[in-house]
Amino acid sequence: MNEGDVVTLNVTNALPAGHTISFEIPGVTFTAGATDAGPGSTVTRTFTASAPGTYLYQSAGDAGRQEAMGLAGALIVRSATANQAYDAATTAYDVEAVLVLGAVDPNFNAAPDTFDMHSYHASYWLINGKAYPDTAGIVATAGQRVLLRYVNAGYDNTTMTLLGMHETVLARSGHLLNNPFGANAETMEAGATEDAIATVPAGTPPSSNGYPLYNRQLHVTNGAQNAVSPTPATGGGMLTFIHP
Repeated sequence: MNEGDVVTLNVTNALPAGHTISFEIPGVTFTAGATDAGPGSTVTRTFTASAPGTYLYQSAGDAGRQEAMGLAGALIVRSATANQAYDAATTAYDVEAVLVLGAVDPNFNAAPDTFDMHSYHASYWLINGKAYPDTAGIVATAGQRVLLRYVNAGYDNTTMTLLGMHETVLARSGHLLNNPFGANAETMEAGATEDAIATVPAGTPPSSNGYPLYNRQLHVTNGAQNAVSPTPATGGGMLTFIHP
């Protein structure tokens, strides 16, 4: 959506009986009205997209279990100036990539109503719902400014790092920073969003696939860690590449 738009969202709850959706967007102020939708019902939420930025929409229902099961995503409010993340000229970009970071614990997914969340241990890590090698690459050439819109929709804090290039962190949770800073690895707490710009350098990337963007905790596998059966962990996980 665009800065200044008046937005109305109709959220329909198709979950089984006993599960209420509590729709929210941290950092966005809704007009007065109901916030929850019971099974089979629809809740209408209206707000003015008054501030550009990257936001997380989610359901806080079932004490956070719904978000951990995937009821979350990215909401982008675009600046009134084209190809700027925010109203400041320093946030101009050439290429945009929205990166919704998620994770899956198959044991939790198998029994989401009864699982002890103190035992939560993800074994699949995802970018936009996919694990490498199924993740989509980010296409950019030397000199282009790449806007990375991180949305941590997972249950854990997540650190993303770039190999062979640096990024400038511009904003957190939809708020432009007074003092942007350079980084090659940045940690985002669960539920946070972050905007960063990385300029593709000239020269040869460190990998034949391009510049790796991956989870710094080395969550670059699919499957349970140290598993012998039924299936050991294999290559994959929270990994993609910036490439020409």
